[in-house]
Amino acid sequence: MGRYRLVELLGEGGMGAVWRAHDERMRRDVALKRLKLPASLEPGLRDQLVARMEREARSVGMLKHPSIITVHDQFHDEDGLPWIVMELVRGRSLADVIAGGGPLGEAEAARIGARIAEALAVAHRAGVVHRDIKPANILLEGERVVVSDFGLAAVPGETALTATGALLGTPAFLAPEQVDDQEATAASDVWSLGVTLYAAVEGRPAFTGGSMAALLLAISRGEPTPMERARILAPALREMLRRDPRRRPSAERVAATLSALAGDQPAESPPAETQPGADAVPPVPFAEPSRRAFLLSGSAAAVALAVPIGYALTHDGKSGRPQASRTPAASAPPSLGKVVKGHEGPVTTVVFSPDGKTLASTGDDRTVRLWDPATRAPIGQLLGHTGEVRSAAFDPDGKTLVTGSDDKTARVWDVTTRRLVGKPLTGQYDPVWAVAFSPDGKILATSGGRDVLLRHANTRKPFGDPVVHLNIVSSMAFSPDGKTLATTTGQVFLWDLRDLTDVRWWSLKDVWGAGAVAFSPDGKIIATGSASDGEVRLWKAATRKPLGRPLAGGERGIEAVAFSPDGKILATGGRDNTVRLWDVAARKLLRPPLAEHTDIVTAVAFSPDGKTLATASHDSTLRLWDLTAMGLPTPT
Repeated sequence: MGRYRLVELLGEGGMGAVWRAHDERMRRDVALKRLKLPASLEPGLRDQLVARMEREARSVGMLKHPSIITVHDQFHDEDGLPWIVMELVRGRSLADVIAGGGPLGEAEAARIGARIAEALAVAHRAGVVHRDIKPANILLEGERVVVSDFGLAAVPGETALTATGALLGTPAFLAPEQVDDQEATAASDVWSLGVTLYAAVEGRPAFTGGSMAALLLAISRGEPTPMERARILAPALREMLRRDPRRRPSAERVAATLSALAGDQPAESPPAETQPGADAVPPVPFAEPSRRAFLLSGSAAAVALAVPIGYALTHDGKSGRPQASRTPAASAPPSLGKVVKGHEGPVTTVVFSPDGKTLASTGDDRTVRLWDPATRAPIGQLLGHTGEVRSAAFDPDGKTLVTGSDDKTARVWDVTTRRLVGKPLTGQYDPVWAVAFSPDGKILATSGGRDVLLRHANTRKPFGDPVVHLNIVSSMAFSPDGKTLATTTGQVFLWDLRDLTDVRWWSLKDVWGAGAVAFSPDGKIIATGSASDGEVRLWKAATRKPLGRPLAGGERGIEAVAFSPDGKILATGGRDNTVRLWDVAARKLLRPPLAEHTDIVTAVAFSPDGKTLATASHDSTLRLWDLTAMGLPTPT
C-alpha cells in the first residue's frame, strides 16, 4: 500500500473494510477505509459506489471540527478502488457502548448529543447533510465524540448518486420525510440525532416493527414509545422528533440546549429562527407524504420498497406501538382459528417442521417457541438471542432450526435437545431479517440488511462474497429445485445459484413495494405480495411474466404469502389484520377473509399435509385454522 502498512483489520461489512495502518512517511497510525465490491457487481453500480466513497472523502475533507473525523488523504489501488486515509480514533462506537453497558445517564447522553449537534451545525453551514446519523456512526474516544461515515452525505453542487426517490440511510433512524419519499435536509439529521439519543438514554429504539414495512410505517405515522429514563432530556428529544421538519430546532440550537442540560455552559436563548439550518440547507416544504413506492438501489437496478401510509392508526397504551385500525376489513364466523398464546409481544414468524409435528414461532420478545400443533401445547423455548427474532426456517430433515435476529446473528438449534449447535453465525452487520435452507439442505441463506450470505449448511462457511443489494432484504425463498433464490427489497430479484462462484440475477419487471415472495411447489409460479397497496401477483417462473391481473389481497398491504403443499391454494396475510385464501387456478377467493386476528398478520404457513394453516400476528398470538373443517379442498 505504498507508504501505508496495514496492521490489523478493525471492521468489515458487506461493502467495505476499515484497517489500522501505519503511515511510514508521517510515522503515525491511521485508519484506512477501502471499498469492497463483489466481482459480480455490474459496472454501472460499481461506478456509483466508487463515486459515493470519493464523495465521502471530499465531504468530510471540507469540514473542520473536533467532533468530525479528519480525512488526511485518498488514493486508488491497482483495481481502481478508492481508499480513504483518516485519523485513527481509538475508542468504541456509541452502539457498542449501549450494547455493552446499557443505557447512558441523562447528563452523559446530553454531553454526547451536544458534541454531535455541534458537528452537524458545522456540516449544515457548509451545505452538507449527513443522512445516516446513528449510534454505530458515533465514535467515543475518552471524552471526545466523533461523527464518522459521511458515505451517504449530500454535498452541494454534486450530482445525486441514487435513483430519484431512493431511500438512503439506516431504516430505524430515518426521518419521516425520508420514509415518505422526500429529500433529506438538515432537519432530517436533527431527527436522526434525536432517535440516536433516545436509544442511548432509553436503551431501546424509539420505533419498532415486526417487519420492514411495519417499522417504516411506525416512523411515518406513529409516535415514539413513551420515554421512561430520559427525564430532563425528554423535552429536547420531543422537539427533535417533531413530525413537521420545519418545527424542529436547528443543530445549533440543539447543541446549545444539550450543552446546558449537560452542565457544559449556562442555558442561553439562541437567536430566533424559522427554519433549521436555513443559512445552508432549506427544508423541503411539508406536505402529505407520497403514496408512490420508495425507489431503492438494488444490486443492479433501482428497486422499490413501499409502505402503507394512508390509513388510521391506533396505539397500544403499553408499548406505544403504532397499529393498524382494529376494525376488521371483513367478518368471518367466530372461533374458526384455534388460538395459541405464549409470546409477550408481536409474533414475527411461524413455520412447520417437515414432518408437521412441530411448530416454531419467533417474536419481538426475543424468544423462539416450539409447539405441538396437534394439541397447541408448548414444547419448549430456544433462548439466546439478544434482539427481536425476525425469522426462522427448518432444514429439510427437520432436525435443526435456524433463526435470525436484530442482534445481527443467525443461530442454528438442535430441535430435539433445544440447544444451540455451534456458535452464533456472525459476519453480517445488520439485523438478520430472513433465513432459508435450500430444498436439498446444502445451502443456508441469511439476509443481513443489504446482503444475503450463502453458506455451506454443514460447515456454515460462506461460499463466497455476499449477494449484495443496496437496501434491506425483507424476505427470500428458494425455488423447489434449489437453482434460484428470490429476494425482495421492494422489487423482486431472482438469483441463479447454479454457479455459486458467479451468481447472476434477473428481476420481475413492474413490481413495486414487494415485501413477500413464495414459489409454488412445482416451481412454475412465483407469488408476490405488495406492502403498499395489498396487491398479490402471480408470475410464470420460466418467463418471469405476470399471470393475469393482480389480485386484491387487502386494503393495506401484504406481509406474507404461502402456497399449499399441492399448490392449489395461496394464503396471504395482511396489514388489514386478515388472512385470505385464494384458488390459484381460478384466481378468486375461496371464502370470506379470516378476520380473527386483531392486528397485522405477519406470517402464514401450511402444514405439510395441507390440512392446517398457521398464522402469526402482532396481536401476540398464533392461530391454527382447520381447512378441512372449513370445507376447503385439501390434499388427499
